[in-house]
Amino acid sequence: MQNPLTILTVITCAVIIAGCVAPDNLSEAGMTDDESRGREQLVRALDAGWIRFVAAGKDNEVLKTEPPNRPGAAAGYMVKLADCLPTPELAPFPQQPVGQFRRILDAGKIRMLTQAVANTPSDTSYYFTGVSEKYLQGVLDEIAAHYGIALEVESVTVGPGRFASTSYLLNDEADFVGQLNATGGATQGMRRRISRRFTCTMSASSQFIHISEKTAVAKEINTWYELTARPDVRICVGPLSSQTARTFLPENQVKIIYVNDIAGCVKRIEQGESDVIINPLPDLEIAGVDGYRSVPTMIMAGTPLWVALEGIECSADGDPKTEDLCIEVSPP
Repeated sequence: MQNPLTILTVITCAVIIAGCVAPDNLSEAGMTDDESRGREQLVRALDAGWIRFVAAGKDNEVLKTEPPNRPGAAAGYMVKLADCLPTPELAPFPQQPVGQFRRILDAGKIRMLTQAVANTPSDTSYYFTGVSEKYLQGVLDEIAAHYGIALEVESVTVGPGRFASTSYLLNDEADFVGQLNATGGATQGMRRRISRRFTCTMSASSQFIHISEKTAVAKEINTWYELTARPDVRICVGPLSSQTARTFLPENQVKIIYVNDIAGCVKRIEQGESDVIINPLPDLEIAGVDGYRSVPTMIMAGTPLWVALEGIECSADGDPKTEDLCIEVSPP
């Protein structure tokens, strides 16, 4: 027999508050199941494409061509993080696309949130951007081939510096964030791992301490642990090392240079304004800078692609220069 309370509830909703019964495919956050499912399908399709790309050895071919000023040197600093093994048989493409993923396939276009960064040998990003772009194109080619479509990337570009990337996803201004944000970091006041969906790690690298042979600390810092014991040492970083340096070395002065960071940090060392550089290149000689030795930190950061997640809300003050805070609607 049906529960009389259930019958009473249905009658009450139908008579007193017309339309109050939520459709079966509506989630707690107001997101339809198809939309939620479509976002997850996008992640799984990107993973499936990446896994096939790696299984075919195509990532190795990319590294032979990068960076532009030293082709092949990328093989010495790009790290493979085995969070997704090259097992295509365990990573099928979604069979019945819905929601966001369905719209992407129908339009033959996918919107990527990216950042306008200086792209010269004086910028750390120069040594990683080409790899990331070729990796992504390879993944999208795998997706396009599987579904028998042409798939074009439409870039949604923001300027240098911090920006509200989670909001872009939730506001449907982009389908995914490119390889800009490391998995372990934070954006808009939340850990990225809990504020968004994310794919396999596509790019990863270690962090290195670069010490000029002419500085006073040249003979004093030989390990990461010696640096952590020296809060007086002033550090210069670019955007690819900023959160790592600030969080692992909270007592040290950390200067972040967003444009021409390698040249800018070297200048600060020469002028006595900083003592060491932290950077993901294993040797600054790759960037044409001599007279430095590198010390491994044994800290590695990886970047996936990012897709929107339900249950997250972000404030908006209308000022594009501020990083509006996000919250989890119903934390566990």
